[in-house]
Amino acid sequence: MRRFFVVWLLLLGSAWAVADETINVMFYNVENLFDTVDDPEKEDEEYLPSSARRWTQNRFQEKISNICRVIAAADPENAPEIIGMAEVENDSVIDYLTRRSPLRNIGYDYVVTNSPDKRGIDVALLYKRSYFRLLSTESLRVDLSPMSSSPTRDILHVTGKVATGDTVDILVCHWPSRSTGVERTEPLRVRAAHVAAGRISEIINQRRKPYVILMGDLNEGPDERAVRTGLNAAPKSLGANSVDSELVTLMDDMPDGSYRYNGEWDKYDQFVVSASFLNGLGCLEITDARICRFGFLLQEDKTYGGQKPFRAYNGYRYQGGYSDHLPIVLDISY
Repeated sequence: MRRFFVVWLLLLGSAWAVADETINVMFYNVENLFDTVDDPEKEDEEYLPSSARRWTQNRFQEKISNICRVIAAADPENAPEIIGMAEVENDSVIDYLTRRSPLRNIGYDYVVTNSPDKRGIDVALLYKRSYFRLLSTESLRVDLSPMSSSPTRDILHVTGKVATGDTVDILVCHWPSRSTGVERTEPLRVRAAHVAAGRISEIINQRRKPYVILMGDLNEGPDERAVRTGLNAAPKSLGANSVDSELVTLMDDMPDGSYRYNGEWDKYDQFVVSASFLNGLGCLEITDARICRFGFLLQEDKTYGGQKPFRAYNGYRYQGGYSDHLPIVLDISY
């Protein structure tokens, strides 16, 4: 199976520039994509060859291979044109993924943040040059003081043009964790939402036709405070009747989530978009949004029953899986 999808990617490389009337956008929290080199300025000791996890070059390469397989499965005909990622350590791991794995034949360029996060994890955007012409990039700093002494990830804002000539603004997010308690950490996510909302407001005022995609691991469900009031995002059901400048969530009606904790699925991985994609008044239209529940990404949950994401580690025992999150994909037609 692994040899098959590598051959598939090699063959795809010769046809990746063929015109298509659909843009596939993917977001994936890849969970701890670290290199094997110690960064003395970051707390990355857990992912080194000498650590308890024994994070070796072979395991890093298997992680890269697994990510390639997920990308291949997300769009079997053409591979996603735009991919947002969370939990990548630095520029070097994304360079390895796009230049030294089978993905090199597809022709992805990329942008990575350099956040103050203590562990060094960041967000990134991969894009095919023939579908998305990069215009600008910026990192939006989320200042959590005085609420927290732990810095969080920057928000990546990327602007580009697509085949129709329209400008699309993409924000890739990884909002603060819930690990120290939901109530205690909710204000941190609201702060991150306000930073994103402020930039989106500026974008909407600048664009004649605003096309905005916010994607990421928000550590919040579509109905929670940071999304509904922080972003002021309306439910998906209202999208067709909303004006271009309004934001709409896309994961409301999903039957399951992309992240599982204590036997319960949550919809923390989200797309939030401007209603211009949904109200039928523009050239770009979102036709589908989905959670990728591929069988190879899941394993039996022996504690709570059912299935859960198949991770690289079960505790500290290496099992060669993928991530604790499932990827999400949306289709944009033009």
